[in-house]
Amino acid sequence: MPYYPWEAQTGRCAVCDRWLSGRQEMYCGEAHRKAHKRFEQLTAAERSARLFGRNCAYCEEAFDPRNPRQRFCSTFCAERSREAEFEAREDVVCQLEGCENNAGWEGTGRARHYCSAAHKQKAYRLRKAGHPTR
Repeated sequence: MPYYPWEAQTGRCAVCDRWLSGRQEMYCGEAHRKAHKRFEQLTAAERSARLFGRNCAYCEEAFDPRNPRQRFCSTFCAERSREAEFEAREDVVCQLEGCENNAGWEGTGRARHYCSAAHKQKAYRLRKAGHPTR
């Protein structure tokens, strides 16, 4: 996509609310054009079911989302959910049967499954032999 100066920005995307530039008229890309078209083709009942009366993923209270992807009723619930996921990653136990050590987490990416390289290799060999590891 060629570069367009900020003076050429004409409006905002109908789906994600990003600034449009140059020749873009309503959507920032093909994926958002298709997503908006699919949403417009829904019946009124399907659209209202998607937009209204959803439960918060953290506190389980009913709320009306502002967009189809909203999962939490407030930023407070979203932050608490992220903190809970973060703590769950830190408390992961080694998946090798008989080992109860903490597998640990470096702070980025996915949590580890095994507490050491030796247990990782042992679990691999057990799986390869057809034995379940846990």
